[in-house]
Amino acid sequence: MAKYMNVGRSWRTPAKHDLLSSMLGQEVGAAAKIPDARVLSWIDLTAGDAARVDGLDWATACSPGILARHAAKSSKPVEVDLYEIQAATYDRLLSNLATHLPALGYVQVNETSWEISSHVTLRTHNSSGHAASINHITRNHAVFVVNDPNAITEWAMRPTFAAEIAQATWLFRTVSTMGCNVAGIKRLPINERIDWFDTVESQQAALPAHRDLLLASIARDEAQWAYLIGTARKWRSTTEKVVGTAFRKIGKGAAVSWFLDDADAFQEEKLRLFLQKPERRKLVGREAEWIAARRAARLAMLPAEEAADRSDVDLDDGLFGIGDVA
Repeated sequence: MAKYMNVGRSWRTPAKHDLLSSMLGQEVGAAAKIPDARVLSWIDLTAGDAARVDGLDWATACSPGILARHAAKSSKPVEVDLYEIQAATYDRLLSNLATHLPALGYVQVNETSWEISSHVTLRTHNSSGHAASINHITRNHAVFVVNDPNAITEWAMRPTFAAEIAQATWLFRTVSTMGCNVAGIKRLPINERIDWFDTVESQQAALPAHRDLLLASIARDEAQWAYLIGTARKWRSTTEKVVGTAFRKIGKGAAVSWFLDDADAFQEEKLRLFLQKPERRKLVGREAEWIAARRAARLAMLPAEEAADRSDVDLDDGLFGIGDVA
């Protein structure tokens, strides 16, 4: 496990990249067998600068590299759209793509895009993921969305985004990170943390019957990194397996909850992830009321003095699941 500890911005980052890579591998394999999936559309709402991490292969250690590598392997056409809002970061993204994409077979066609013949198109956009266009999406597109914000204030998936895509195609998967910053979710003020509930609930509201939402968190993690994954219900078992495998590589287990499979457990996991223990104690017996309430009412149920302990990280909760280790 030691080789992971200083990689990127966190020792948790390799698990994130392994998870993303495994899910994209599934996409490529499944799309080859689905007649409706004539084109794969992959959208990274938070591309960053695609900087190379020392000692690691570029195509396995950043989301643009991972997307580009798997796109090159697809038997069906792929469109990759990378969004980055910060101008300076976007400039570094273009530079890093120009440096590394040729090794994967890409040819630059203009200042902001690359291709592999007519098979793969990779486009970059110096704009917010909030404004990501889905005008090109049809019922024959298999869509995969990556949303990796540093904090709730940088969440790049607009509230209607999942519903918009779900209306255009039934082939739709997402993977989002939640609260994955240095301080961890629990150490943010309650008036910031509380917005994670609305963020997850907008995804719940957009679910068609054939899809489900998974909350997957790293067990015994003081920062409580978590992932929200939207996928086909029939892929629940395989999705749990790739989560468990990715986490085991960094010596951790996974706590998992599915929204449609067990809504009560899913709601409880949200409370566990986003609220401190003193706040949860305040809500004992009123959990359903809290979940049903709007933001102002939720805050009113948690007086400031009850939410002051930001050091509470719930390490003794005992909510461990697949792949847990001693």
